[in-house]
Amino acid sequence: MYLHSVLKGLVVGSAVSISLLLSQLSYGQEPSSFKSWNYPDRYIRHRLSLGYIDPIVARDKLGRKDATFQIVPGLAGRCRSFESVNYPGHFLRHQNYRLKLAKQTDDQLFKEDATFCVVLGLANSDGRSFESVNFPKHYIRHSNFELWLAKSDGSKLFKKDATFIISRPLTVYPPSQKIDEGTNLIPAD
Repeated sequence: MYLHSVLKGLVVGSAVSISLLLSQLSYGQEPSSFKSWNYPDRYIRHRLSLGYIDPIVARDKLGRKDATFQIVPGLAGRCRSFESVNYPGHFLRHQNYRLKLAKQTDDQLFKEDATFCVVLGLANSDGRSFESVNFPKHYIRHSNFELWLAKSDGSKLFKKDATFIISRPLTVYPPSQKIDEGTNLIPAD
């Protein structure tokens, strides 16, 4: 009976370890892009070294590169960091609450500012939200289409602004939705 319990514990422990390992490997295997939950034609991107959500169209090669990141193990030793695909060694980080793209440095503050825990979306579990490692309960969110780190106020608007859909990399796959470039609105089908 004792041996049976030990073997059962080993099997369950191994299964849990394998599932945790697979969830860790699912990030970082290929670059990703991040679509805004409440503005589905806009993606997280860097522009002039600052973070924004911008509409990205298929022929915008620079925008597609700027909106694609490699999800890598967190620089602070846990969670995840977002490395630019077109500027290797540069990461999204918060500084004075503004999201920026910055060249990696070896100081601990940079590592923590550039590390975010990927959690279920605040607005919907189909999306994901990105919580700061060194500012708990502070999430990447957009405000006036700029990316900021902000403390959750619990409002529906905050939850929507802080929720993103992880999508295929725009460097390989063009945006999936047609955009009317005159108004930047998604046309009705």
